[in-house]
Amino acid sequence: MASLSSIIAIGYLGWSKVRGAIEDKISNQLTSVRASKAYQIESYFKNMRHHVETLCEDRMVVAAMVEFNRAYRELDQQYIAPEWNAAIEDYYKKEFFSRLAKVIPGAPDIETYRPYTQPARYLQYQYIAKNTNPVGKKDELLDAQDGSEYSKFHSKYHPIFRNLIKKFGYYNFLLINFKTGEVAYTVYKETDFGSNLEKGPYKESNLAEVVAAVQKSPNRGAIQIVDFKPYRPSYMAPAAFIAGPIYNGPHIVGILAIQLPVDEINNVLTGNKNWKQNGLGNTGETYMIGSDMLMRSVSRFLIEDPKRYQAALKSIGTPENNIQLIERLGTSILLQKVNTKSAQAAIAGTEGTTIIKDYRGRTVLSSYGPLKLEGLDWGIIAEMDLSEAYQPVYALQRDLFIATVILVLLIAYLANVAAHSFVKPIEVMIAGARKVGQEDTSFEEVLNSRNEFGDLGQLVKEMAHGVHNQTNLLEQKNRENEALLLSILPSKVVERLKKGEDRIADRIEQVTVMSATIFGLTKLGANREVGEVADLLNQLIDLLSQAAANHDVEMFKTIGERYIAVCGLSKPRLDHSKRSVDFALEAMDVLHNFNNRLGIKLSLSAGINSGAVMAGIIGTKKLNYDLWGETLALANELNAHAEPNTIRVTQELRDRLQDLYSFEKDKNIKFEEKGNLTTWVLRKGGLQDLIDNLSVGLDMDDWGIEDSTDEAIKDLR
Repeated sequence: MASLSSIIAIGYLGWSKVRGAIEDKISNQLTSVRASKAYQIESYFKNMRHHVETLCEDRMVVAAMVEFNRAYRELDQQYIAPEWNAAIEDYYKKEFFSRLAKVIPGAPDIETYRPYTQPARYLQYQYIAKNTNPVGKKDELLDAQDGSEYSKFHSKYHPIFRNLIKKFGYYNFLLINFKTGEVAYTVYKETDFGSNLEKGPYKESNLAEVVAAVQKSPNRGAIQIVDFKPYRPSYMAPAAFIAGPIYNGPHIVGILAIQLPVDEINNVLTGNKNWKQNGLGNTGETYMIGSDMLMRSVSRFLIEDPKRYQAALKSIGTPENNIQLIERLGTSILLQKVNTKSAQAAIAGTEGTTIIKDYRGRTVLSSYGPLKLEGLDWGIIAEMDLSEAYQPVYALQRDLFIATVILVLLIAYLANVAAHSFVKPIEVMIAGARKVGQEDTSFEEVLNSRNEFGDLGQLVKEMAHGVHNQTNLLEQKNRENEALLLSILPSKVVERLKKGEDRIADRIEQVTVMSATIFGLTKLGANREVGEVADLLNQLIDLLSQAAANHDVEMFKTIGERYIAVCGLSKPRLDHSKRSVDFALEAMDVLHNFNNRLGIKLSLSAGINSGAVMAGIIGTKKLNYDLWGETLALANELNAHAEPNTIRVTQELRDRLQDLYSFEKDKNIKFEEKGNLTTWVLRKGGLQDLIDNLSVGLDMDDWGIEDSTDEAIKDLR
């Protein structure tokens, strides 16, 4: 049993240490991955802002905006043939609505989406409806060959802008009229091309939102960004936009907007789908969430195993229509709810690591934190399934169990052999003792026998007596030494000495020091014997010490007529200042009662100050626990200037306690460290006046009080 207990204890300790080390390692690893991805995302958005700002100032972009605005306005005079309107309507119904209906409830209405301005219908006919390139490749048309000024400018700038968004990975590039909010140009010809963002079908979109933000704050370099929302021209795919004003000299001529590249953001967070190389194993992932607790990046599990991911969502009660949208759009952005503790903490602006149930209902180790993105309230989370994170722990647990079983069996066999060898001589001795007992002899006869049993018994008896005596002597010496140490050192300091600390020196930030002087001892000594004076002083110090203990104040030192007490030194106290003042008041009462009882005249003055002190053991051969520092020095200085029967305090202490006690301003004192200091004298008032009046005018017998007046006042206080 002893071996088994030892093995289990050591195994458990080892398992616990390894588990803690592995948890720390995985937590640190996840935190490192999260911090790295957060830095990449923040840098990416920062660079994107700078790029958009640079593009807004590019002379080619400015020229393109001016020319597209002019050409767009000229289209107001263009004739729109009826067959053009029919072609546009046919495109919407056959191409656009057939795809859009798969991801929105109900059937789309042509009247809701139909372009209603001349330029919008003209451009959508020439570049979308008439464009023979399939959906998704409408951008391949450079010139509509309609002879218009617009097509001339389009063929001039479109290859450049198309190449630009491909190089930088942007989803779309849009030029918008600042005054009217009309989309004058886009690279990818979706149904927002030519539309009016103030009155058209997409006035509620986040593209219209970012354009309105630029219109509201059109300062140079003021780049605006809006969060992801489902975008109808992109068939409800999540879209976010960043935009800035375009200036032509002093005049603002347009707005440049870029549709954020979802794939680029996902590539950053997934490490181009290299999760294992990024240290995330088989189940780890990094993703972003917004303040609505919805994902802002794609789940790893949707990318790797969509069917298993959907099954996990079904198992936790995710609505079926939500799962279908995720399947149709191929993304979890704005569709996957992540209302976990980690997500809430990340959005709240805190970071850390914890074990939680993730959005799939799996137990994971999660590292979370906020993202510093101007205009976006996002958080970032890195997680790994706990089963994978603790896989080394489980392997160790299995190995420890197998090793324990083998060791227990082996030790049980060896213990049985060893026990037989050890017990055999004892059995011989027991048999001998029983044989003596059958002869009705006492144990003393066995001890006096001249065989091995007698020698062994006598030796055991002598050793037991010797050990008992030595133990008693050692315990007595230890008690004496400890009592001696406790008489000169605080109990906590004694405990630290017993633990082997070589140097004991501390700085205590918040204590209150009372430095007091007992007046009249010299005069008392002139008329009495030294022994008698010593007895009186012992009685007084004992009374003061008892009063100090009542308020949890420590008597630190007495030097002749000096008495120093500290509150908050060994045991921290929030109310150390109040306790010290209460003790000083009670000390006055103790001295008053002492004088009345013995017919002597002693008085007390005190200086009280709060602050930091230094305390420690001084000396190596002769121990002395001493106190020093500015707080003590100022308390001594206050006491030195205090009149008998007064308590003098600093301005700081008076401000702290003025609601509890009454103070009178006293003269200033000059202190070397701080110059002239304002001091205050604690005066009797409020409750103290009531007690004094009671002590003079109250007949205790009339109230049925049997205690003495002093004891009654003490009880009343």
